[in-house]
Amino acid sequence: MMRAMIKPVAVAVVASALALSAANAEAGSKSWTAVKGSINPKANVIVGGSFAAVRSTKLFSSALQLLLTEEHDAQEAFTLIKDACSIDVPTAIADFTVVMKDGDDPLVVLGLDGVDEKKALTCLEAIGSKQTGNPVKVTGKKKGKVTTYSIPGEKDKLYFAWLAPDVLAFTEDPNQKGKLEKALAGKAAKGDLGKLVAKVNSDAPLWAAVAMKEKEDGMQINGGYGGVELAGGKFTGTVHVVMGSDADAQKAAAMGTAGLGELKQKAAKTSVAAFINSVTISAAGLELTVTGAIADGDLTKMIADLDRVF
Repeated sequence: MMRAMIKPVAVAVVASALALSAANAEAGSKSWTAVKGSINPKANVIVGGSFAAVRSTKLFSSALQLLLTEEHDAQEAFTLIKDACSIDVPTAIADFTVVMKDGDDPLVVLGLDGVDEKKALTCLEAIGSKQTGNPVKVTGKKKGKVTTYSIPGEKDKLYFAWLAPDVLAFTEDPNQKGKLEKALAGKAAKGDLGKLVAKVNSDAPLWAAVAMKEKEDGMQINGGYGGVELAGGKFTGTVHVVMGSDADAQKAAAMGTAGLGELKQKAAKTSVAAFINSVTISAAGLELTVTGAIADGDLTKMIADLDRVF
């Protein structure tokens, strides 16, 4: 029963994060503030974002509507949680932070608005009751950072961590206590990841730091960082790629600029033209910097032309 109860919650969270990654606006991050002192030392990717004022943008509205139209499970989950718990998921999630290694076993941390542990527990019970037609009682027992949730008589258990009264952390498999404990067994990010995440604006609408090394076209890539800002009805993204040498950065910039010229020709007289023309590529020292901007509402107009241009 616990698995069935948690499914609509998990689906709703993932759906909201996907919509959020498409559109964001500036706000302080509850989730990053709560988790930044507990970063697993093996992590090499941190991504964060915030709903805030973005809820009123055309881009967010379009992205959420498109998601719910294409993902029936997400639509059902949103409806179930709203009916059973009187919680509107996109409104309840204020921000998120995801910490992981090579894209595996992510730790998801949510900053919440108007939802604390008591209300979340009541919601789980309401979902269980709605699904079974019988009263459901969920109990919670905290040890260390992790709280174990169970139903008397049920074998399955769920494991979550409340890092603050309104900040909830969990892994992709909430039935595995060890995964959550391991994910939270750390301190502030150090090494390459620590240096990169220190350069981001963690209050930005969308931000990321990646400390992954790879070779491409004979050039060494050591990681990167960046973010998206919203101002004056326009989303502006900036990505900094840290190369292995100044020469690699200059070579990557030259290759990127050449490729950008080809894209501009393909995009001419299409809805993608304004975005492509806004893109700049430059190199300074070890860093390759790419910027681009899009007006609120333009993305939905661009979708039809994206495949043809790219």
